[in-house]
Amino acid sequence: MTDRIEAYAAFARLMELGSFSAAGRQLGISQSTVSKHVAGLENSLGVQLFTRTTRRISPTPEASRIYEHVQHMLDSVETAHALVKGQQPEAAGLLRLALPESLGRTLLFPLVRSFMAAHPLISLDAVLSDNVKDIVAEGLELAITTAAPTEGSLITRTIRVFEWAVVASPAYLAAHGAPESAIDLEAHEIVRSTRNASGRLEFDSENGRQVVQLSGRLCTNSDEAAYQAAVAGDGIAIVPSWLIDDDVRDKKIRRLLPDYYLPPITVTVIYPQTRFLSRRARSFIDHIATAVASQPRDRAPVRRSFPSVARGTETNGGQADR
Repeated sequence: MTDRIEAYAAFARLMELGSFSAAGRQLGISQSTVSKHVAGLENSLGVQLFTRTTRRISPTPEASRIYEHVQHMLDSVETAHALVKGQQPEAAGLLRLALPESLGRTLLFPLVRSFMAAHPLISLDAVLSDNVKDIVAEGLELAITTAAPTEGSLITRTIRVFEWAVVASPAYLAAHGAPESAIDLEAHEIVRSTRNASGRLEFDSENGRQVVQLSGRLCTNSDEAAYQAAVAGDGIAIVPSWLIDDDVRDKKIRRLLPDYYLPPITVTVIYPQTRFLSRRARSFIDHIATAVASQPRDRAPVRRSFPSVARGTETNGGQADR
């Protein structure tokens, strides 16, 4: 039975790492032993689990079908061994996940590094992308996102809500003045987002709802690029609040229109409903959720039942794209 468990462990690591030598290093055995375990498992099951060429190793459909069941079994075995010894089971293996580009670079990657330091047996393959459409088809175990994929049956867990921030540099404001209401943005140079092609945004406030038409010479699909343009004095930018904290404190940038709100940015963890969630994935979700929740918060959530005002008012459309 022990040999069979070792064979399944070799199979799982080969699925995750795609290399006999890498699987052997993680398991603490030789490359030839990994090959022997996998060959024995193939003989026992009566199917080929991997196709091998001089350049690559590829799992067969049969390997893909049993992988999740094998991982579930290995987690159960590791849990049993740890409990017998009075220990907590340790997460291991390769975790493939997606992170949103801006949030991933600025906030999440430091947390990824601290997670890896706390879990030395886990390897991460992190894709920075705002366009994850189908987790299963893209070979991911989970994703952190600000815009949920459109394909597949998913479980979601909200870990944080951020605001959009209207910002400009002191130099820009000295030259052009500061807007006092959302409508005033129409008279300013705005660094616009290509994700909001129409340039229309709908702001809520206690003074009513205002739909504004933004214009500006510079348009970009990068929140970070828009923010850097605002810091340089090129115009007013509307960016996620996670980008601005340090520069607001250092007075490199000013946050404008604090009483006007756009629909918030909800950060969620998502994973397929039909897939077994490994211990490494559960550990990652708990680590990220705890770390993000402990960071300074935005203002209290704004009520969404404000009345509309006459100038530029509409009740649908024109919301901030992400």
